[in-house]
Amino acid sequence: MKRNRFSAAVAALLLSGLLIACGGADNAAETAEATATTQAPAATATKPPPVVAVVTAASGGGGGATSGNEGTGSGSTGNTNAPAMPTAIPTVAPTEAPPTALPTDTPVPTAPPTARPVVVQPTAVPPTATAVPPTPVPQLGANGLTASHFAIQPRANLTVNGDIWFEFTVANATGGEVAFDALGVMPKKDGNDRREWYQHSWGGNNDVIPPGGLTWDDHINLPEAGNYTLRLVVCFDGAACKQQKGTWHTLSQEIPITIQ
Repeated sequence: MKRNRFSAAVAALLLSGLLIACGGADNAAETAEATATTQAPAATATKPPPVVAVVTAASGGGGGATSGNEGTGSGSTGNTNAPAMPTAIPTVAPTEAPPTALPTDTPVPTAPPTARPVVVQPTAVPPTATAVPPTPVPQLGANGLTASHFAIQPRANLTVNGDIWFEFTVANATGGEVAFDALGVMPKKDGNDRREWYQHSWGGNNDVIPPGGLTWDDHINLPEAGNYTLRLVVCFDGAACKQQKGTWHTLSQEIPITIQ
């Protein structure tokens, strides 16, 4: 479209030059102006049209005719009276802004945790249990004599001063007679022998235990209530046995009883 408008302007300029050369400058100018107006197509310009400067030569004089002839004879030599070409405005391409660097999550250095000292609690040493010495088991028997049997009879009355009946058999392992001075039952209360309550069953008259042994029964009376044990004992110390000052040898196991 711009090229058409430019061609129309050039044609009008050339026509005006010819008319001026022929002496009809006034009418030619009007005709050229009318022709330019008629040939220029009407269009809605998206940009403002370029300004074309039309130089019109003064009427009369040979200079005008010479200019016209030069314009007629050669398009390149008649450019002194040609309209100025529009100056192209360079279009600057929009420059894309460099991408904005996104902030990165830079880890903030943290100080390593301070190691806390480990307090080691002392290990409690369990107390050493004191060994309790076992209760010595009395040695049963003396001078070849032992109790092969010792028991509380069913008819025993386990009350204060009641008749507590017992029975025993003394075995003689020597094969001969064994002399003794006292043979009977020794009560024990709360772990202590109560010699004052000893029950004498046999002996004191130069008595002996024959090779076949001795079997007998008897009873004992206890004046206090409580828990007791009863066992068969023998003494070989003469008169000291009757005075409860001799050594008593155990012939049997202890039998526990309770006196009400």
